[in-house]
Amino acid sequence: MNTASNANSAALDNGASSGRIWTFWRTALVLSVIFVVAISWQVVGVHLSTVFQPATAAAVWTFLRGLFPPDLSPGFLRTALRALISTVAMAVAGTILSILAAVPLGALATPILWRRGILTAVENGNLIAALRSAASRAVFAVLGFLRAIPDLVWGLLFVAAVGLGSLAGALALSVAYAGVLGRVYADAFADVDPRPLEALQATGATRAQIFLRGIWPQALPNVTAYTLYSFECCVRAASVLGFVGAGGIGYEISLSMRLFEYGQVMTLILEFVLLLALTDMVSKRLRARLQPIAGRVRKQPWFKKKPDFLSRRLAWRLAGYAVLAVIVGASFYLAGFSPEHFGEANILKNMLRFWLGMVPPDFAKEFVLSLGPLLLQTLAISVLGTIMGILIGGILAIPATSTLVLVQSDSPGARSQSERGLRWSVFWAARLALNILRSIPDLVWVLICILVVGIGPFAGTLAIGLHTGGVLGKLYADVLEEVPRQPVEALRALGAGPLQLLAWAIWPQAKRMLASYTVLRWETNLRVSAILGLVGGGGLGQAIYNNVQLGFYSRLATLLLLVYVLVIASDWIGDTLSRRTAGI
Repeated sequence: MNTASNANSAALDNGASSGRIWTFWRTALVLSVIFVVAISWQVVGVHLSTVFQPATAAAVWTFLRGLFPPDLSPGFLRTALRALISTVAMAVAGTILSILAAVPLGALATPILWRRGILTAVENGNLIAALRSAASRAVFAVLGFLRAIPDLVWGLLFVAAVGLGSLAGALALSVAYAGVLGRVYADAFADVDPRPLEALQATGATRAQIFLRGIWPQALPNVTAYTLYSFECCVRAASVLGFVGAGGIGYEISLSMRLFEYGQVMTLILEFVLLLALTDMVSKRLRARLQPIAGRVRKQPWFKKKPDFLSRRLAWRLAGYAVLAVIVGASFYLAGFSPEHFGEANILKNMLRFWLGMVPPDFAKEFVLSLGPLLLQTLAISVLGTIMGILIGGILAIPATSTLVLVQSDSPGARSQSERGLRWSVFWAARLALNILRSIPDLVWVLICILVVGIGPFAGTLAIGLHTGGVLGKLYADVLEEVPRQPVEALRALGAGPLQLLAWAIWPQAKRMLASYTVLRWETNLRVSAILGLVGGGGLGQAIYNNVQLGFYSRLATLLLLVYVLVIASDWIGDTLSRRTAGI
């Protein structure tokens, strides 16, 4: 009795304390959110009456009816196959080039090699050491800039520099993911055990030798795992780069949407989903096979194997390398990396002219002031889109959580076979809805929403909200399922219903992770909102597209710097919010 009384007293004390916190901090937070939402609502120009008009319902029904049946005619299937091959070729070529650039850049940006640690302690105060440190910081800043600019913007830039086609897409992926991989590689190189490095330095090894003999072998498992994941991301990005003219599946979807061939759009979306599923499956299987190899102890030395076994194993390995070399070579050729292509199109000269045209950036007062409304519009799209995604994801995550919906046959609440069947139907229907929402790219959602509400920031807001609803709903459901089950089963044994389980057993354990995922998703949405204007979704993307089309490259450079500052600011705000929400 005393224990229960003490627990109740502690709960009451916590409730009183939380009430006091609500009076000051949470009231201010709620009022701030309401203010930001109200401003964003006005900036975006939300008109809910447009969504509920009969004409809107008719347009949606026409679109949905046009999706079925998918266009499976032989002629279009050949077109879809060519787009698929082009997408994969772009992804492979872009990944290889990004790796080739990221490894040296990551090594140069590694702090333990050039800026701090035992390897640089003996050189403190040396001018050469100071220059090395400054160069390393400069490389680190370059990596930050490369990964801050969205890959779709890089695609638009390279389309303007080298023309339409897969070559622009492959170059865009190589630059964008060189920044991402370079930063990840630098972090992986910095996290190795420093003792082997000190031993190598004591023997007089150079920095190159320390990197190759001390850092690279330790970081290789992490580098390989993230490189495979990066290839998955490249496939996803390559599938949508066609919206700015870089070829692949995205180009065919954009073309079919403009021609109102919705059956073709459905075929291409199904192809896109199958490609992503196959890529994810292959990548996960490769990572699963590589993971145990890193820590596995070989039971029998290779030189004790039978000769015929060694010859067969060597033959299979050589055959695998040959197939891989053929795939890589074919991917580069199909992506446009051929001497004929570079020579005939004067690509290198055009690229140089394009990049030189961006220097110096245009900082004219009139132009800079004109970017203020577009910047505010971009922020408003990300805020309202994220809130919409939270609502959609939160509603669908509850029936998509197996802990809440599905009941074991021996658990309280499992009344009949029909009830369990109904629960399974609800669960899988919610999961299917989430998969559909997150499988369709943001840019495709923009084109769909333009059919409903027209061109502008409202369409971009709806697109971000629908895609974010699928992403956050999946994350929310996974987090809710992964909480410890003992409190859930204890309350269920007392007869608690799903909402009671959610409120008293699951939410207290999951709320911090849910808040963290929400903040991270807002950061992503802020970057996405800066490019939705490329297809008519408003924001800074519209200005980027217009200046590329008009050839105002100095203004384009200013816009890229603004996007970079916006991304850096969003990272800082996201980190601050994450630290604040850690105390929820």
